[in-house]
Amino acid sequence: MQMKRFFLCAGAVCCLAAAPYKPTTVRQPAHYLATDAATVEDTCPGQDIFTPFTCTKQTPPGYTCFDVYIVQGDPIAKERYTLLDQTLTTEQTSPEPRCTFQELTCEHFLEALAYNLDFSWFITNFPSSSFPACAETYSCTRIACLLPDATSTAQHPVSKKLSCVFKKNQTFFLGTNVTCQDKKAARTAQ
Repeated sequence: MQMKRFFLCAGAVCCLAAAPYKPTTVRQPAHYLATDAATVEDTCPGQDIFTPFTCTKQTPPGYTCFDVYIVQGDPIAKERYTLLDQTLTTEQTSPEPRCTFQELTCEHFLEALAYNLDFSWFITNFPSSSFPACAETYSCTRIACLLPDATSTAQHPVSKKLSCVFKKNQTFFLGTNVTCQDKKAARTAQ
């Protein structure tokens, strides 16, 4: 009787060992990387940064890689916009709307607006079609503000005008460590 049990147990173990490998993809929590595809690196097979990697029967159990994939939505505040154009001109006008910062750069302008151009009173006309990136996404904004020039007088107001064109970034990249496991092993580990 004990011999019969032994062969039954041994047979069951052999059947389990001979069962085909069923891969499962185990992902660590994802974290934010960037908006620029040139700054990210996917180490998974195919290095596809546009879709998440999924383990297959060709990837052995225990295989690990760093998976990068694109996500639609708002990036972190500092990467929400890409500067397309910056101009600084002198105009014969009073400084309205007045810049709320002294160093006239688009970077400082964006910081002063807390990286939010959605409902700013600094928005002027929409950028022209001279910006191909705007025609592709329809998500560009031109903002402008003025500061009084040193030569300005009450009778002859002169202002420095800062004008910036920004494209809103609508995608960003996440990255996560991935491990391929056999579904059987993953179930017994839980």
